[in-house]
Amino acid sequence: MRDKLAKFSIGCLLDTNFGPFYQPAPGRDFVKAATDQLIEEGVLAEQAGFEGVFVPESHMRPETIFSDPLPMLAAIASRTSRVRLATYCLIPPYGWNPMHVAEATALIDQLSAGRFTLVVAMGLVPESFQMFGVDPKQKLSLFSESMQIIKQAWTAHERFNFSGKRFQLENVWLTPKPFQQHPHPTIWGGGLVDDAIRRVGTFATGWCSTPFPIRKDVWDRQVALFKSEARANGVENPKVILMRDGFVAETRAEADRICGEAYMPEWLYYFDAGVLSQQDPTLKSRSDVTIENMRKHLVLGSPEDCIASLQNYRDEYHADYVVMRFRSAYGPAREQTRRCMQLFGEKVLPYFHGRA
Repeated sequence: MRDKLAKFSIGCLLDTNFGPFYQPAPGRDFVKAATDQLIEEGVLAEQAGFEGVFVPESHMRPETIFSDPLPMLAAIASRTSRVRLATYCLIPPYGWNPMHVAEATALIDQLSAGRFTLVVAMGLVPESFQMFGVDPKQKLSLFSESMQIIKQAWTAHERFNFSGKRFQLENVWLTPKPFQQHPHPTIWGGGLVDDAIRRVGTFATGWCSTPFPIRKDVWDRQVALFKSEARANGVENPKVILMRDGFVAETRAEADRICGEAYMPEWLYYFDAGVLSQQDPTLKSRSDVTIENMRKHLVLGSPEDCIASLQNYRDEYHADYVVMRFRSAYGPAREQTRRCMQLFGEKVLPYFHGRA
């Protein structure tokens, strides 16, 4: 099995959160405006030269304006012609029937003429399991069986049966199949801990990370773990996908100001949850969560700053792909985000996508 990704590339994640965490439920006009913005950003990502557009899954959070990534990817597919269309991540244990996932993703792949990538993870958020009446203790078996069924549905040329702990299927088949048939659409997987990373190597050609701080020694060990497992499972060229937050502006000072205002509430939220200090021991208190202390974990600043950061992730961290997020739940504003994406396309992407 071989991943189609041929060179270091950069994609753009569309954050589907708009407004403070656990805000009051939004009204319809707010939701419509946010939905229009997401589609606009997806189209702009292709125009700016990003290799891919990535959409997350999140449920039962009032700041999440678009919870299901598949309809959004279908909408963007109908308005684009080149860009990769991917989840980041779809969570099969969040109540998904794997045959329904296989069918919906096959149709997106057909709609986009083979541009779909399925990025999956096992899920962490209690509210999302609660919403669909799923026992989180069952998530490992739900996830493992789902991935087996999705692959079989995509590739089986005749009706098949499946007998597992969570799913029982008899005499089923999927039609139409995905547009990609070599042997099926690309699958990447997310994982944070060693067992999860090793598991990704059993079913995917790429391992995806989070935007949280990373320690180089831990990162190198996890990359080696994934690649070793993937090669043992027949992957010829396993890929490493790194997600980063950031922002580009004409000057570092302007980028710092806009990024700090937009991301600081989210960083503090994750610091209070213990996530940041676990990954970066230098972040010992809330007062340590500053732009300067977070800079080494971001792609932030002038175009030259962003190019240098991405070169570092490519050359020192051996990332094959970086998924950039330029907007969080708290901002920046629509026009600021749009200008950032355009400037990134004009001044940063050409150095990595062969147009310099």
